[in-house]
Amino acid sequence: MKKKFRSWKSRKPRKMHDFCFTIPYGLVLVIGGVIGYLKKGSMASLGGGAGTGLVLIFAGYLSLKAFEKRKNSFLGLAIETGKTLLFLFFVSSIWL
Repeated sequence: MKKKFRSWKSRKPRKMHDFCFTIPYGLVLVIGGVIGYLKKGSMASLGGGAGTGLVLIFAGYLSLKAFEKRKNSFLGLAIETGKTLLFLFFVSSIWL
């Protein structure tokens, strides 16, 4: 039996969940913080990068576990949003 070709337009859009980005981004921040500490001995890099990365990994983990139960993780989303707003505040205060 020959399968019918389905174009990308006929498929339902797939959902992207927050933990798909949060956990890898948290890992990148942890690695960057550790590299900054090892290269320059910067405790600010370690605290800012690794600390923030671990918080994001935790938020992503909460979101992933809620997804497995077919529920929403409002705590994970709140942590992710709060971290983003704090980061925006600190970066904007440096550049403005």
